[in-house]
Amino acid sequence: MHLYFADTWYFLAILDRRDGHHSRARRLSFTIPDAAIVTHDAVLSEVLTHFADDGPYSRAVAVNATRHALRAFEVIPSDRAHFLAALDRYAARPDKEYSLVDCMSMVVMEQRGIRHVLTNDHHFSQAGFIIVSG
Repeated sequence: MHLYFADTWYFLAILDRRDGHHSRARRLSFTIPDAAIVTHDAVLSEVLTHFADDGPYSRAVAVNATRHALRAFEVIPSDRAHFLAALDRYAARPDKEYSLVDCMSMVVMEQRGIRHVLTNDHHFSQAGFIIVSG
């Protein structure tokens, strides 16, 4: 089974029909049905934050999607060691525009040996990962 890391882009594009990448993300989800998907708590936190101001319906959709992800995917819990490793990566790359959550994702991917990431974020290719965006 092939391992993929799901970045915030993937969840946002799947959930928001108004998102310009919605069709691509949906197609992508059908091309990797047997894949094992890994993400982490901070990605899901970004998803929930994105929909926080979109009203009760959007918030409910985001909550349900988060609950589904917790059941269907491997969701790595954030802990102090994970946070500090990401913080070190973030501090060591001041020339990059990586977010701390991107750094957390990269740390998880390296720890798990995951090379493929469901995203359109070029920061992952800068770090040597393979972007899969449909």
